[in-house]
Amino acid sequence: MTEVRQDGRDTRWEPHRARRREELVSHALRAIRVQGAGVGMDDIAARAGTSKTVIYRHFGDRAGLYAGVVASVHAYIHEGLTATLESSEGTDVTALVAELADTYLRLVEQDPEIYRFTLHRPARTDDDSLDPAGSLISLISTHIAQALRERLALAGRDVKPAETWAHGLVGFIRAAADHWMASDPRPPRDTVVAQITALFAPAFASAMER
Repeated sequence: MTEVRQDGRDTRWEPHRARRREELVSHALRAIRVQGAGVGMDDIAARAGTSKTVIYRHFGDRAGLYAGVVASVHAYIHEGLTATLESSEGTDVTALVAELADTYLRLVEQDPEIYRFTLHRPARTDDDSLDPAGSLISLISTHIAQALRERLALAGRDVKPAETWAHGLVGFIRAAADHWMASDPRPPRDTVVAQITALFAPAFASAMER
């Protein structure tokens, strides 16, 4: 069988292409902030000082650019929640719930148009990587499950519920955030955080005492 060798020129240019894609995503984020979640490709291209053809060359189509923006937003939210997990100490799960809810809502509140953009998938949805909620929830839930396991272990409790609790908590916070961002008028963030905590605090407190 003849060995197929990769063209060295392709690998040599890949770092450049990756940097260019990052630049185009940054321009797209700026365009969304200025012109809203319904921004068009022409507006994004103008903000980037290029043409739609160049954007399509790097991303394929609008769905590809959308995936790039979603990946950037996911990384931003995940980084913020990870920092919250690392700074949170002790076995107080109720406090952890409040901190996570406040962090998530604060992050989406800082960039409301970008968050709305991620919630509206393009018509072509055959690629699971375009799911603005599923992959992020799975990623965050994995980290929170570990944090819950550690707290349950410190409290001398069974760690098995951690996975279920983590996915349920993150899914609830995300859904609450979506509703909150769509509300008009939008209630204060502290109010929504208190409502989330009021629901989960008694449940976690009871479970931790068993």
